[in-house]
Amino acid sequence: MEADSRDTLIGTLFHRDFRDPSAPKARAGSPFRLATWNIERGYKLDGCIKELWRLNADVLALQEVDVACDRSRGRDTGLEIARALKLNYVFLPEFEELRSPLRSPSAQGGGLHGNALATRFDVLEARVLRHRQ
Repeated sequence: MEADSRDTLIGTLFHRDFRDPSAPKARAGSPFRLATWNIERGYKLDGCIKELWRLNADVLALQEVDVACDRSRGRDTGLEIARALKLNYVFLPEFEELRSPLRSPSAQGGGLHGNALATRFDVLEARVLRHRQ
């Protein structure tokens, strides 16, 4: 992905649904379990997925999600979590993580970095609220 095309992706919501269509739908007004986790770029992604599977949350709020960064071996870390857990997924890239000769390979950028929600529920609306300066 060229840098120019990444610039247009910053602040754009991405939505994918990995839920099983035959799974029962959550009922409105029912209690639900929420978990939030800073996945630290997905450095230990397989362990994160195992623990999140164990938590069995209905809604996951994920921070420090990498997409196509060198340090995370080009993986789309949030999408992999949502796919493994069969969840509905929304990702918002916050910024492009630039490559730098001053960084070690384990800290190297080259992709996008942001936040995500993954849920068993339908996503009725997702939007970006921009901070005013």
